[in-house]
Amino acid sequence: MRVSVNGMIASDEDAGIVRFFGLDKVFRMVCPQDIRDAIANTPPGDTLTLEINSGGGSLYAGFEMYSLLVAAEVPTRAEVQSLAGSAASILLAGVQTACCTPVGQVMIHLPSTVTEGNEVAHRESLGMLQAATESIINAYAAKCGGRITRAALKAKMKAETFLTADEAKEIGLIDQIIGQNSPITPAQVMNCMGGGLMNGGLPDMDKLREAYAKAHTPTKPDEHTRAEAQLALELMRII
Repeated sequence: MRVSVNGMIASDEDAGIVRFFGLDKVFRMVCPQDIRDAIANTPPGDTLTLEINSGGGSLYAGFEMYSLLVAAEVPTRAEVQSLAGSAASILLAGVQTACCTPVGQVMIHLPSTVTEGNEVAHRESLGMLQAATESIINAYAAKCGGRITRAALKAKMKAETFLTADEAKEIGLIDQIIGQNSPITPAQVMNCMGGGLMNGGLPDMDKLREAYAKAHTPTKPDEHTRAEAQLALELMRII
């Protein structure tokens, strides 16, 4: 069974809201429930193959997907067709067999977040980010199997490193380059790459959540229908 991991790694809640408004064709998202469904729907004896083309997204959604994959009772495989960046690289580390095309890349970097408040709040965020970094390295190190040290992985994350297929294979993040006859050898915080590689950015999720809640608030008959909520979104210019 083949499943496309194409777009942003998102929580079940955010993906559900975007899909409710029919925006998933514009803002592609993949969430943990998609992985749960894919594992459950993989026929006996078949392999679940993830086709990865993603710049990342929610770190904790990525952690959840990773945990689902390492615990899956079906064979799992990933194929990086273009990019497995940030949180998407954590999914890559969770499958049994990680593959990459010769043109594919794996991008790893430090997680980031936005903090408001006093110095205590910022120190709490710093501690959380440091713990998140160690958790990411745990996933990478388990996949790499000792072919690279934790310190070297962290250095590459600090440098926001784009690894070619050959480089990712050398350190063990992928097992096989597709098309090469190589034997397979023995993995609101954001882990999402910025810049223009995210295909146009994302909607304003706070406004989208507000419109979603409004659409589900019991009111007079025919008020706040999905069509009216869509119109409200257009007026807010978040599409």
